[in-house]
Amino acid sequence: MNIRHLLIVASLSTSAAELHAESDSAAPDIDPHAPISAWAVCPPPPPRDFDLQFDGDPEQAPTLLFGDLAERNADGTFTLFGDAQAQRGAQQVQAERIIYDETRGTVEAEGGFRFDDPNMSLSGSHGTLWLDDDRGEFFNTRFRIYDRHARGKAKKTFLLEPGITKYKRATYTTCPEGSNSWRLSADTVTLDKNEGKGVARNAQLRLKGVPVLYTPYISFPIDDRRKTGFLIPSFGTSDNSGIELRTPFYLNLAPNYDATITPRYLEDRGTQLMTEFRYLSPQNEGHVGVEYLPNDDVTNDSRSRITIRDEGRYGRHLTTNIDYDRVSDKDYLNDLGDSLSLASITHLQRAAQAQYTTRWWQLGIQLDDYQTVDKNIAQEDRPYQRLPRTTFSMASPFRPLGIETQLYSEFVRFDADEQITSDRVDLWPDISLPIRRSAFESVPKVGMRYTAYKLDNLAPGDSENPTRTTPFFSMDNILYFERDLAIGSTKYTQTLEPRLFYLWVKGQNQEDIPLFDSSEPTFSYRELFEVNRFNGTDRMGDANQVALAVTSRFINPNTGAEKFHASVGQLFYFGNRNVTLNNTEPEDDNESDIAGEIELALSRSWKGQADMIWNTRDNVAERTNARIQYTPGFRKIANLSYRYIKSEQNQIDASVLWPLTPSWHVLGRFYYDLKDTQKLETLAGFEYDSCCWGIRFVTRDYIDDTSQENRIFLAQFVLKGLGSFGSNIESLLEDGILGWTERPID
Repeated sequence: MNIRHLLIVASLSTSAAELHAESDSAAPDIDPHAPISAWAVCPPPPPRDFDLQFDGDPEQAPTLLFGDLAERNADGTFTLFGDAQAQRGAQQVQAERIIYDETRGTVEAEGGFRFDDPNMSLSGSHGTLWLDDDRGEFFNTRFRIYDRHARGKAKKTFLLEPGITKYKRATYTTCPEGSNSWRLSADTVTLDKNEGKGVARNAQLRLKGVPVLYTPYISFPIDDRRKTGFLIPSFGTSDNSGIELRTPFYLNLAPNYDATITPRYLEDRGTQLMTEFRYLSPQNEGHVGVEYLPNDDVTNDSRSRITIRDEGRYGRHLTTNIDYDRVSDKDYLNDLGDSLSLASITHLQRAAQAQYTTRWWQLGIQLDDYQTVDKNIAQEDRPYQRLPRTTFSMASPFRPLGIETQLYSEFVRFDADEQITSDRVDLWPDISLPIRRSAFESVPKVGMRYTAYKLDNLAPGDSENPTRTTPFFSMDNILYFERDLAIGSTKYTQTLEPRLFYLWVKGQNQEDIPLFDSSEPTFSYRELFEVNRFNGTDRMGDANQVALAVTSRFINPNTGAEKFHASVGQLFYFGNRNVTLNNTEPEDDNESDIAGEIELALSRSWKGQADMIWNTRDNVAERTNARIQYTPGFRKIANLSYRYIKSEQNQIDASVLWPLTPSWHVLGRFYYDLKDTQKLETLAGFEYDSCCWGIRFVTRDYIDDTSQENRIFLAQFVLKGLGSFGSNIESLLEDGILGWTERPID
């Protein structure tokens, strides 16, 4: 390589051997709502008073020489004295004395030096840089790696090739200057940015200066890339299984697929093998998981679980989805479930779906099956298999005079053991004429629903081919009023949106149609505007009714952000509702309960929402849900929820993550049933989060779906930039503390 050089003699204001001291001050101010990295609480790295960015070809970059004094030696080399500096591309060497040999392509630094590139600083007593080979050899060094927040010392440092650095008799940590909360000492530490990993040999881990671990070999990530090897073990304890230990081994099989094999030791049950295979291709992605416990010491049975998840996209129009989950027995999830939230699952889904979508029509084919894992559910109450379910929907691309037409259709086969089975066809066309203006909109719609069955396994005398034809008409009308409003110094645009929704559906006796998928939904504000008051297809509710509602919004006129929204409405009936579930008595009320909902986001700190169903006959609340969240700053979260269902449920749910100091946080959840005066769940713990390490400890008491009390203790220890060990408790905290996912420490 031809080295061009430029010799400049100048006076430099800073010493070449100067080391920048890192501030040990508290963490900087952080936007509590911005994405948070693991290094968010770290003090900023020491500034560099020069820019090492270089966009050109490094091999063509000139070598620039600076110094207070320069002389040309007899052998053709240059010696620079004082604040000497050599720079080539994005690399720079500063020293008291620099000897530059153009023929050999070397820069020798003496009397204390500093070497910099865009991501690393290296200082020491002396060293040599080979420009032609991008190699270097330096002695008595201190180093800093900026993108990993890492630093350390080494007796000798080698720049082996671009991206690979080797340190002999070295220390390594991600803690800031002046803090050695953890430190890795090793005979050699090799950092390979090309492979994204670090390797330490004959390594000793020290916590606060105390040796806690020795290993002849340890590999750790230095970026987000995957690599084969053992992952940090995790541990925990529970009432179901006693002490638990996991030692996962990760296999980076290819850039687009990998696997993890995890032996899981359970003190009371034995050793379970857990495997997961993940894949990614241009067409699909997913994973396959297998768990197997050869002989459970508690049940004396072999136990297993298989999960398959696959999502595919083939071209612009075709998508597929597979969701399969199977366990060996009904108690598996409660006893051995990998996630604490699995214990409340009643059915495991097994579904395969393909869907073809164009601009104007959509075709879908789906296979649905379930495994019931809640042993308290009777056979007749378990869901049907749908093998298959085919749907077709379309909207006409032609809109003469603004008229819109659409069709929804379905064919499904219902199958189940010891129950009535059926083939069902459902056709639902409609036509509408939307009229939309700035101050109002009106949407008249007329349609018909036709449903036909072919039933099997009937009682003698029952009809095998019942049908239903139900025409309907609806008229949806909304007015829009706006005004400017000021609350204090804050300006809003307030809207008032009265809404009238009329619905007529012809009544038809449907008592000869079994119930395969129909149920009565929980009444809410949204139900005021539904054409069918039942979920599913087996019942089409008769109707002659009007919904009266009003919505008001407070909108920021500059951003368009909605700061407040409140809606309230009620149904008024002009006749009885004769179509019911399970052949119950017709409903003859003249009006429904009042349904309302509120959402507010008056600031980035305060958010809340609530909904209520008010019984106008008894003047009592039938159902209430309310939630408020307060997030005034970084890692400050407080949630309070209230749930009430008349005669069934009366619960409060409070959770918190709150700082005691900049580094110490308490966390907890209190979930209490006021009706039964019973604690459903208590969660308590703490979190310590510093720049370079963190710890979480959590204890949880909860009642599962069998009303059994359970207690678990979990701990997680994180050495940032090296790894973590202990229990993986993120899923528990995400379920228990709303907003937790926005506040990681690792």
